[in-house]
Amino acid sequence: MGLDTNVRQALAALRSDGAVEAMPETDFDLRRLMLVVWRARWFLALFTVLGIGYAYAQLLRITPLYTAESRVLWEIDQANFVDIDPVTQGLRGDYFSLASQIEVIESGRLLNRVVTDLELAKDPVFNASLRPPEGWTRWLSLTNAVAEARAYVFGAKSETVVEETPEALQRRMVSALRGAVQAEWLDGTYVLIIRMTTSNPERSAELANEMARFYMLDQLETKFEAMRQATNWLTERVADLRVALESAEQSVESFASGMTLVSEEALAASARQLKDLRERAVALGDEQVETASRLEAVAAARAEGDFAAVAALMRELRLASLADEIGRLDQPAQNVQRETMIARFDAEFERARTRMAFAIERLKGQEGTVRDTVVELEQKQSVQAKALLQLRQLQREAEASRLIYEFFLSRLKETSVQEGIQRPDARILTEADVPGRASSPRRGITLLTGGGGGLLLALALVFLFERLNNSFRSTEELESRTGHAVIGTIPMAPTSRRRAFLQYLIDKPTSSVAEAIRNLRTSILLANVDDPPQVIMLVSALPGEGKTTCCIALAQISKALGKRVLLVECDLRRRTFRNYFDLPVRDGLLSVLSGAKSFEDIVYHDENSGLYILPGEESSVNAADIFASQRFTDFIAEMRQEFDFIFIDTPPVLAVPDARVIAKNSDAVIFCVRWNKTAREAVTEGLRFFAQIHIKVAGLVLSQVNVNKMARYGYSSYGYYKEAVKYYHN
Repeated sequence: MGLDTNVRQALAALRSDGAVEAMPETDFDLRRLMLVVWRARWFLALFTVLGIGYAYAQLLRITPLYTAESRVLWEIDQANFVDIDPVTQGLRGDYFSLASQIEVIESGRLLNRVVTDLELAKDPVFNASLRPPEGWTRWLSLTNAVAEARAYVFGAKSETVVEETPEALQRRMVSALRGAVQAEWLDGTYVLIIRMTTSNPERSAELANEMARFYMLDQLETKFEAMRQATNWLTERVADLRVALESAEQSVESFASGMTLVSEEALAASARQLKDLRERAVALGDEQVETASRLEAVAAARAEGDFAAVAALMRELRLASLADEIGRLDQPAQNVQRETMIARFDAEFERARTRMAFAIERLKGQEGTVRDTVVELEQKQSVQAKALLQLRQLQREAEASRLIYEFFLSRLKETSVQEGIQRPDARILTEADVPGRASSPRRGITLLTGGGGGLLLALALVFLFERLNNSFRSTEELESRTGHAVIGTIPMAPTSRRRAFLQYLIDKPTSSVAEAIRNLRTSILLANVDDPPQVIMLVSALPGEGKTTCCIALAQISKALGKRVLLVECDLRRRTFRNYFDLPVRDGLLSVLSGAKSFEDIVYHDENSGLYILPGEESSVNAADIFASQRFTDFIAEMRQEFDFIFIDTPPVLAVPDARVIAKNSDAVIFCVRWNKTAREAVTEGLRFFAQIHIKVAGLVLSQVNVNKMARYGYSSYGYYKEAVKYYHN
């Protein structure tokens, strides 16, 4: 039932061919959620009333509070009476500067002063120990109620009273005042709002004004304290700077009188002289090198006998003329004369070479003298430059000390002038008025919050219980979770006894239960029109799923087609057929399989329903081994020849393996799931057992459905029961 029969048959056929897979669950279903809420409406109403009652009880025990506020205006740009930079800067208009003033108001320093000056420890508004004891509303506090009940039952215990120290009392009063005061800035302005909340309206207004006054007084005292500290520090600093300036000037005078200093012009002339001497030393060195090179070239030319080259290198006229004479005496007859001229050339050459050697030594001496002079002049110039540089440094330090001293001395005089013109950066804009009504608690909002809280708690519990549900409440859920088609839904019959249920199907053939069984039968037969199933096995995951009842009802409805129907009880451990039928014998299936008795001797024909029933039989042999035997297979094959339909009731698949063994001899396996009871994991595990041995489940049956509750749970596919009720005769 539920979906249209033809649609279910098509869906079952597709799923049997593997064309349809498990669909993901849809978590959000607005209509279903609304129906869940509607179903729990009285539960929600109860929690709402309880929440309102609790809120009202709290209102009875809460003391009304009154809030008064004073307003302070910050003057960001204050006019200076004199053109002097102030020691303490006023409040800047940025967010952080404004926000810091709220912390100043709520600081322990300011609150301590207010508590001390106004003697709030003697005020019952802040000191709870001075208040009178509470009245009957003390019982509305759970803590007080438990404490007083315990004292009443067990007797009051004597407790040592510990006297509160003044420091502890002061801290407690500061904490109470901090909880009563609140400060905030008015958006878009420089107006600071100071709120005071107490149980006394007059006291709230008075303390709000006092907080504003103490706040401005604290500003003024802070400025005076900053001014005093600045004056003391400047005085000490000026004295230190005066001593430092005198010391710097004395150092300049002492250094200048203790050394012979030259002017910058003389130091520059000395630098130019030093440069000339360095150039002279370089020139002498170059000349010395050039002369030595020429001397070596002369010796080489003489060794080669090149008299003209020697004369040219020596730059001597006498050698040049002798070289010319030697060159003209080139005849053999002139050899004696030539030798004489060469001897004269060599004598003159030696004299010239000696002169060149003396010139080299002279250049070396001159170069050494010049370089010694350079070193001496460099040392002298370095000493004079360092002395002049040190003097300049001392003069600069003295000048810097003088400037700093004059600046701090001027600032000290300016600070002394500002001491008499200090004023706070804020002024009271509006004084607090006595509030006319309590600011808290707000009765309407409190009651609304209590009712809303109770409603939300109830909703959370309802949806939590709904979410924790681990069973199946609709065919859609069952199909989407398992991936198998649901070919039937069996509503609960208006009877609790098993035999009465079968009689009900006979007496009420057009009831909703009978029609549901009939639709299930139709779905099974039309699942395969060409080869309809003959041996139909019903199984469930766990006991108590309505499997046996569904199997017997299906067989009984099938008998109405004029067919021969055999009902076989294969649940040998829990034999329940005798609770449905008046079976005359105690022997059963095992006797037939063992050959101890014939089938005709054991089978029971129920006259009332027309069914042939083969009950189970207790056995010491394992039932799974019996059903796995060839004898059972042959028995089923033989029964196929005798009967049109064979319905087999099997034990739960998660309990024992019997159902999986029997399934191999069946044409269709129908899996029963109890509505709102069978765990989802049990169903999926049971189906997995059949999938492991490659047995296809023909379809699922949702049994023992409470139609009214199902409709209230929000499953729209079952609303047709109300519309189609005229078709049934229940």
